[in-house]
Amino acid sequence: MKKMMITKTAMALVAAGFFTVAVAGEDTFMKLDANEDGYISAQEAATHDSLSQSWEATDANRDGQVDAAEFSAFEAMGMQEKK
Repeated sequence: MKKMMITKTAMALVAAGFFTVAVAGEDTFMKLDANEDGYISAQEAATHDSLSQSWEATDANRDGQVDAAEFSAFEAMGMQEKK
């Protein structure tokens, strides 16, 4: 019983950490998406050094813009700017 409680607590903490990262990433995505069209263009990305530098790798489908899923993958790879 005690082991199960520890496991549930650990899972809740991990989930909270992922939620915090997701919310922070969403906030960054929204700030970069200056025209609020749901995508980050290369021009909008120019204000974010690491995104700009890894543009080709981040724009996975090569459509010239980064959507929320591509940006999440970018952040998950640890390419985002360090604060």
